Amino acid sequence: AGKANYWIPIKPGTDGALGMGMVRWIFENERFDRKYLENANVAAAGADSETSWTSATYLIKIDNGRPSRYLRANEVGIGSDSELVVSQGGRLVKVNPNDKKKPVEGDLVAEFKKGKIIARTAFSVLKDRALEKSIGEYAEICGVGEDTIIDLAREFTSHGKKSVAEFYRGPVQHTNGYYNA
Repeated sequence: AGKANYWIPIKPGTDGALGMGMVRWIFENERFDRKYLENANVAAAGADSETSWTSATYLIKIDNGRPSRYLRANEVGIGSDSELVVSQGGRLVKVNPNDKKKPVEGDLVAEFKKGKIIARTAFSVLKDRALEKSIGEYAEICGVGEDTIIDLAREFTSHGKKSVAEFYRGPVQHTNGYYNA
């Protein structure tokens, strides 16, 4: 901390709330990399000159109002249980994340309903979760000012792909550390 530009002494164990406050601001101000987030497999990332892809467009089943697991292609009749599903312009498409030949990009925001199956994109699920509280509420949980969260989110998103988060200490030193990261 002594060598850092900022030291933000949040209440112990509130790392997730700080992150979610930042995520809320990032969503509200559209400071995310849409092109990168739409890449659903290796081939799509390569086509966009990205080094990796994300699960942001993967459809997640909603059971009893809560996200449960990725929707599998065999559950909607378009592939096998080893393939996942994305929405492309409202049309369901199977995706193999490791496919190096057929690029698949998906919609960031989509919902699918058929019979008992309800599914939404991982991006949508995270966005809704982040919007459950105001930035002020996240700040109160952390014991910092609302401006602190906004300033951190703005700074973090001001450097494009040069931003980085180091998780050696703090948020990952808890039982739920992996999820905080």
